[in-house]
Amino acid sequence: MITQLNTLKQKAHTFNAEIYALYLAFRDARVKWYVRLLLAIAIGYTISPIDLVPDLVPVFGFLDDVVAVTLGVGFSYQLLSRTVLDKARIQAYETLAEGSGAAYRIIGYAWMLAATVAAVLVYKMLLPV
Repeated sequence: MITQLNTLKQKAHTFNAEIYALYLAFRDARVKWYVRLLLAIAIGYTISPIDLVPDLVPVFGFLDDVVAVTLGVGFSYQLLSRTVLDKARIQAYETLAEGSGAAYRIIGYAWMLAATVAAVLVYKMLLPV
């Protein structure tokens, strides 16, 4: 039980560091404009009330949101330069080890966004219009 809890804590820390590293890479001047645009579109599509497939369509209405975010972030990782991403990851781990308030705010905002998206999806599934 304790090893599973430690593994879960380690994975959560890694996930938090990746979120912050993606934010740092997004702000790097060497990142191309279209990678930034792709990330902005993926996140914007997630929180937008306008969908390509309406949420009233069972399964596919929610699936398009998940696929859009996964593909947007996945392609962004592929398009980011390895040097930029590695530098951002190192900086993210160092900043999180120091306990920077700004890093934790950004991670908190990302978790709030994820919780909001999950709440909206649950609401739409439980109360169909």
